[in-house]
Amino acid sequence: MGDDVRWVGNEGGLGRTTEWSATVLSPGSYEDKTQRNNLKISETSKDLGSRALVGEADKMYWYPSEVDVSIRPGWFYHAEEDNQVRSLANLANIYFESVGCNSVLLLNIPPDRRGLLHENDVKRIKEFGDYIKSSFADNRVLRGDKLWIAKSGNSKTFKVNTGIVNTFLIQEDITKGQRVENFKVEIFSNGAWHHVGEGTTIGYKRIIRFSDSNASKVRVTITSTRGNANIINVGLYYAAPLADKQSKVKLSDVNSDGWKSVDEDASMAFDGKRESAWKVDGLKPLTVDMGRDIEISGFSYSPVNGDDLTGTIFKYNFYVSKDGKEWIKCDTAGEFSNIMHNPVPYFVRFGKSYNARYFRLEPTREINNRAFTSVGEIGVLLK
Repeated sequence: MGDDVRWVGNEGGLGRTTEWSATVLSPGSYEDKTQRNNLKISETSKDLGSRALVGEADKMYWYPSEVDVSIRPGWFYHAEEDNQVRSLANLANIYFESVGCNSVLLLNIPPDRRGLLHENDVKRIKEFGDYIKSSFADNRVLRGDKLWIAKSGNSKTFKVNTGIVNTFLIQEDITKGQRVENFKVEIFSNGAWHHVGEGTTIGYKRIIRFSDSNASKVRVTITSTRGNANIINVGLYYAAPLADKQSKVKLSDVNSDGWKSVDEDASMAFDGKRESAWKVDGLKPLTVDMGRDIEISGFSYSPVNGDDLTGTIFKYNFYVSKDGKEWIKCDTAGEFSNIMHNPVPYFVRFGKSYNARYFRLEPTREINNRAFTSVGEIGVLLK
């Protein structure tokens, strides 16, 4: 709580989606708490640096956020927690949600009664370090480390070395402050530009994850910035997806109770169980009536669990409709890149929302060019 670092406001390993290091919150070691009281802010406040808040403040501080979390359920060693060390997937997610959101990460690792770090903790720390190093070892963006001075509305296109990517990284030169308020990211894949992510603040580092994709170019747009933005690094990487056996992956933001498949019974594609699946001969579309209008921003597709991946969709089209008669084709990359070698749930976001009651997933190619379709689970995303 001193001048150098600021508690993020929770101990869950999560940073804010909008995190200003240049903030109006005075460090806890300062005797003068007048501005804190006048603006009614604290470490747990959602907004610590918006233009509106800055406009009411007399002073600003460089006070970066620190995310603290323990590798175990508690902060001190207990033998009964030796098998409750956080999974690698959970730690990786914490990294992306802390360091990847302009915060520093403090990972607590308690010494045991021997005065040593327990073997289970050490093993997981080593795995964690190796995963981060390998994930960010190969930047596919060419000349991404060349300084780019951008005004609000400016875009820049970077060439990308071929290969599968799923992780975007961007950094500001914080020796010149923190200035970016909003940005968006698009990749060029299959002959068209596709939105893969957007964000608010960048600061020291911002990381965005998206579905495995082939990209030949990446375009970054600085939507809004306070003065000139000083971008010193842009990167695209492949971070191997990790399965977390300790928690269940949320596949849909909308409860599928009341959904009905159109044309034929495909209820096993949205019954909430990846163990069951909808399988059918031919490349047949899956059309679902959600029973009410919903603002859809994306969808998830899960291949069948198990070794038999027959019918797994590789290329597709996705449509939405309000009446089940007139259909709109959504803006997607149109393929689940690398799904043959990495058959995990894929989350596709459109970059905009569509008001719809119906949606349709239309397979155009199976992973082995077979005339067969299978869906382990499908869901819709609201953001």
